[in-house]
Amino acid sequence: MRKPEIRAGMPLDIIFENEIDSKKAHYMKAVVYDIEGKFITISQTTPALTAHFLKRRVLTTFLAHSKNRLLRFGFSGMLHDLIPDYTISSGQTAEALVIKKLNDLEPVDFRMYFRVSPPSETDLRLFLKEEKVNLLDISIGGAKFICSKNYLFRPRDPVKFKLLIGDAVFDIDAIVRSIQPPDIHTGNRNIQYVSVEFRIDDKIMEVSLGRAILNIERSLLSKGTV
Repeated sequence: MRKPEIRAGMPLDIIFENEIDSKKAHYMKAVVYDIEGKFITISQTTPALTAHFLKRRVLTTFLAHSKNRLLRFGFSGMLHDLIPDYTISSGQTAEALVIKKLNDLEPVDFRMYFRVSPPSETDLRLFLKEEKVNLLDISIGGAKFICSKNYLFRPRDPVKFKLLIGDAVFDIDAIVRSIQPPDIHTGNRNIQYVSVEFRIDDKIMEVSLGRAILNIERSLLSKGTV
């Protein structure tokens, strides 16, 4: 796969690496100012970061076209420096951050997208071979669920689901990202935790899923559960 180049002016999405699997993760936005080898100077993030956060590891990502598809690419980095008076192209000065790249660009798991834990009474359901799975969380980019160990999954395996949103039924392709055994204190040892990345090419399904996730988020917020 041909990988895109990071360019000045490119918008970035940034998250602390230790918060990637957290529902309370902080998602920040910035713009690229300059690139010098492994060091990338960016605008101050929104929300802003102080020098207190230097040396923290971050995942920095952006969207780019590859083979006629819009994909997310990213790299692991470290917050290297905070410049209080960086001179930008207009000649004005602004606060800037410097990120040191720690690895090469790679496609990024779309499960980074905001995800929710559907309540039991939701009309958003995921079926694997006609069997409803126990959804732990779901986003536009993927899902995590519990199912029987009778399903033999391996990372990178393709898998097909049926996604039910209200009365609508969608066929959805996915790629297995990880499989985890149950916690040692779990009574049922015949289950597994599976994370998958969706491959959505259907705009109607994408819009419907996005609307369903938003409705769940609003409902949870109104109940004070998120």
